[in-house]
Amino acid sequence: MAYNLGTVRTRIQQKLDNTNFDTSKLNQFINDGQRDILNTRRFSFMESETSLTTSSNDDALSTLPTDFQVPLTLRIYSPTNNSSMLSYIEYEDFDVVMPNPNIAGTTIPFAWYIFDGTPKVYPKADSSYTIKMRYIKNPTELTVDADVPDIPEEFSEVLVLAGYKRALEHDDDYDQAQIIQLQVDDKINQMDERYSRQKGLPHIMRQPWRTRRSPGGF
Repeated sequence: MAYNLGTVRTRIQQKLDNTNFDTSKLNQFINDGQRDILNTRRFSFMESETSLTTSSNDDALSTLPTDFQVPLTLRIYSPTNNSSMLSYIEYEDFDVVMPNPNIAGTTIPFAWYIFDGTPKVYPKADSSYTIKMRYIKNPTELTVDADVPDIPEEFSEVLVLAGYKRALEHDDDYDQAQIIQLQVDDKINQMDERYSRQKGLPHIMRQPWRTRRSPGGF
C-alpha cells in the first residue's frame, strides 16, 4: 500500500470505524498533526540546503525558498577564495555594537543575523557572493491524496494516531483522545531517537543559539 495522504486518511477511518467521516476535516487533522509533530523537534530529515546570493551594497539575500522555516548556518560558498563560515549574531547584540550598520561600508560579509524571520549579512556585501544556507524546512501541506507526508513511512503510525486523536476530540471523546496522545508522544520520542542529530535529550525547535556568538560579540 502506498504511503500518502489518502492512505493515512483511510487508516484513520478504520480506527474510527467510520468511512463516512468528513474527508476535508480528516485532511486538516492530518496536516495539523504533522505540523505539531515536526515543529516541536529537530529531525534530520527536515534539514535542507539552498544557495542564496548577495547584491552589491546590500545586506539582503536573494529570495528564500518557499519551504524555509528556520536558518541553521550560512557560509560564503563562492568565489572560492572567499569561502568562509559566517558567524551568527543575535540582532539585539548587533544593534548594541553596530547601531548604524552603514558605518561599516561594504566588504566581504563575515556575520549574519535574523530579524522578522529574514536572515541578513553583515557588513553589506561589496559584490555578488553565493551563500549556502542550511535550514529547517516547513512541513509540507498535504492537499491531494497522492501527496507524501514528510514523516518517514516507518513512523507513519504516529501521523495516523495524531489525526485519529483530533477526530476523537471532534467527536467529544476526550478521554480516549488523551490515551491516544500518550501513544503519539511515545512514537515521537522513538522517532526523535532515530532521527535526531545526536543522542540524548529531545531537540526542541529554536532560533540559532546565543552560544554560537564569536569572540568579541561577532
